[in-house]
Amino acid sequence: MKSFWLKAGVLALLAGGLAVPGHASADIPDWASSCAAYGELEPGENPSFQHANCLLTSAALDKGIPPEVVKAVATQEKGDWKQFEANGKAVVSDDNGIGIMQITNQTAYNQERLKTDIYYNIEKGIEILDNMYKRTDLPKIKGAGKQVIENWYFPVMAYNGIKPTNSPLKQATGEVNTGAYQEEVFAEIEKNSFLGDTELADFPFTTSDFGYEQGSTENIQFLKKEYIVTEPTHESAYLLKEGDKVVVMDGEAGLRQQNSTAGSKQKLAEFTRLLIAGDFTYDERRDSVNHFVWFPVKTMDGKQTGYIPSAYIEKLTFVFPDVSTAHRFYREMYSLNKKGIIQGLPDGTFAPDKTVTRAQAAIMISRALDLPLGSGATPFSDVSTASESGKHIAAAYKKGIIQGFEDGKFHPGETVTREQMAIFLARAFELEEKASVSFSDVASGMKAYESIQKILAAGITEGYENNTFRPTASVTRAQLSAFLFRALDE
Repeated sequence: MKSFWLKAGVLALLAGGLAVPGHASADIPDWASSCAAYGELEPGENPSFQHANCLLTSAALDKGIPPEVVKAVATQEKGDWKQFEANGKAVVSDDNGIGIMQITNQTAYNQERLKTDIYYNIEKGIEILDNMYKRTDLPKIKGAGKQVIENWYFPVMAYNGIKPTNSPLKQATGEVNTGAYQEEVFAEIEKNSFLGDTELADFPFTTSDFGYEQGSTENIQFLKKEYIVTEPTHESAYLLKEGDKVVVMDGEAGLRQQNSTAGSKQKLAEFTRLLIAGDFTYDERRDSVNHFVWFPVKTMDGKQTGYIPSAYIEKLTFVFPDVSTAHRFYREMYSLNKKGIIQGLPDGTFAPDKTVTRAQAAIMISRALDLPLGSGATPFSDVSTASESGKHIAAAYKKGIIQGFEDGKFHPGETVTREQMAIFLARAFELEEKASVSFSDVASGMKAYESIQKILAAGITEGYENNTFRPTASVTRAQLSAFLFRALDE
């Protein structure tokens, strides 16, 4: 029986039979039915790249695994997605990895079928990966399910082996081990499924999370079983269905009249909203090496229709009645909201023009920098570190970003001014370069003068058209979103 995941991506490819020479019809798995239109495979024949794309995608969906993950694993194992050599014999690596999924050390499986049957090889490779996900000794992301790509980090690692060579961090330096198998697989996801335009969320690893002796061949002991990932995670794009609202996440994206990169495209502005108009399909050019799929879409007004790559869209979650895509800082607010730096209000609005308090500014800066929240105290008599805001204020104070007033208070409920924000940002992002200031309302004797010079040099602010900076004016939620977005983008 096909899973609901597979139903989300079944193509109109069901015409024709599934008989494959050398196979009994019972040997052809149900999930392969969605690829029937690509025709029959002769013994020892490799499918076209898009046929293989369909097979890997369909088998992944049948197991509830993000196809982005499976295709990246297959790429890491056998970059050209080939099951057979030119002579028709199975691909077997030097370490005895078999076929497209490079399966090794799995004596419970039929070794001959792993070599001769691409369906069997894909199915068993995905079964192994799924079993790795079910392991209870591997860490997971708190609150995340199978549909979240990042939650497959450790199962992917285990697919290759949980040996010290695949440690997420180098024990000696604490640096990310970019040569680890799972790191290379996730780099393939970013490159091929997102076309390099999206970065997957990072885990807050420390070397103390992993127990092993350097140079040992023993398995790593995972000393931390659950992670809280503060960066935005990514659900599989293959879960999108007809009627879903999506947003364009790349300024180079465009609508095409066919499911192919061949031909011209009608460019779409970043953050254009679209409506999914049907099931995804594969590139019409069977030899195309694109990993992504194509979704039929239409603009919200229904005036434009076409196809867009799954790599350029994501489900629309930034929906507030008081924020239009035409807002000057829509892009900045969307980005920070997605990263969890700024959130909507309890009444369901975003309130872009609402002024920001000093406490709220500290919270947003703390989140933007991912400052560790401890039980550190502050010298401020009006700040309790027992509260959530107090913890962020304490973290920002410890980092040297904020200071209080002469009365020994922080005044968390007061609105933050533009000159105060300049000081906060210059300290937070450790800005050094200065620009000359010609604002008519900014004097060299001001406390914030050098900070204004620094955020001006960093491109965080430009001031107003009448050559003023308005240092004592309050900062709104939209403006702070813009400031932080530009600072993070430096």
